[in-house]
Amino acid sequence: MEKIFLERFYIILLIFHMLVTIVLAGSMTHNFFVVIGYLRGKFNRNKLELKFLKVSVWCYSIVYILGTLIYPTFRIRVRHEYFDEQLPWATGLFEVKEHWAALGMAFIVALYFLRKSFNPAEDKQKLFLYVPLCFILNISLWYIVIVSCFLTILKGS
Repeated sequence: MEKIFLERFYIILLIFHMLVTIVLAGSMTHNFFVVIGYLRGKFNRNKLELKFLKVSVWCYSIVYILGTLIYPTFRIRVRHEYFDEQLPWATGLFEVKEHWAALGMAFIVALYFLRKSFNPAEDKQKLFLYVPLCFILNISLWYIVIVSCFLTILKGS
């Protein structure tokens, strides 16, 4: 059996990947609920919203890096040996998830720099870009989380 980069640490990295993803999902969801308040004229939590966004940027970056580190082992031990052979549609689902994750990285960076460029209470015109971008990022993040859980269940069953 060939050695794969960081295979010895696969489970530890995967668990850390999952835990940081939980923090990411929580911070992005909380961020989104504050942003929804902006649409109703509630700007009293804009500093908290920016903190949620900063946590989200860091978590997304960490999750992305950890995903990159565990990918070689996943590619050989799970995808090739299990999904490609027995459930080829799961491989396609995984690939779509990965594309959304890459787009999400671009979205979160754009969201962060956009948010740093304005105060929601004073520059309401930028909310017409900020709110939909936040919504799209949350939808894609939750899609990624749900698909990842589903694929983990498939492999575990």
